[in-house]
Amino acid sequence: MEGNDKHIKTAHMVLGRDLNHHDTLFAGQGASYLIECGFFAAQGFLDTTDIVFLGLDGFRFWRPVRKGETFALESTLVAAGRTSVAVHVLLTVHDEAAAEAFATFVRVDGGGNATAHGLSLPPLTGAAALLRQRYDRYQEAGR
Repeated sequence: MEGNDKHIKTAHMVLGRDLNHHDTLFAGQGASYLIECGFFAAQGFLDTTDIVFLGLDGFRFWRPVRKGETFALESTLVAAGRTSVAVHVLLTVHDEAAAEAFATFVRVDGGGNATAHGLSLPPLTGAAALLRQRYDRYQEAGR
């Protein structure tokens, strides 16, 4: 059965609790925001909260995100395996790319074991297809 990508969009303001010693977004907090956005996308696609985070690939900052700046997060589903879903999340500030990552989630049963979700993505085109190729390269490099 084919599922639908909900393309989650959310925003946050960088507050004091989010900062590192340079007064910019702490990388760990940035990763948390990226994973959260990816979780919402996976949850919408699978229509369940019975998912767990598996891994983060290609996490990179291109510019600092400073205290008081508001940033946007946008998700794109790039892969659906038998039990897993992969989501690309882009973090932007003033429409400028600031960070990105691929977050992978796994559908689990009541015992916490991976279980098939029975969904597939429709064929990807354009930018989503290019993101899928990048995701696949990360997966191949990790083997």
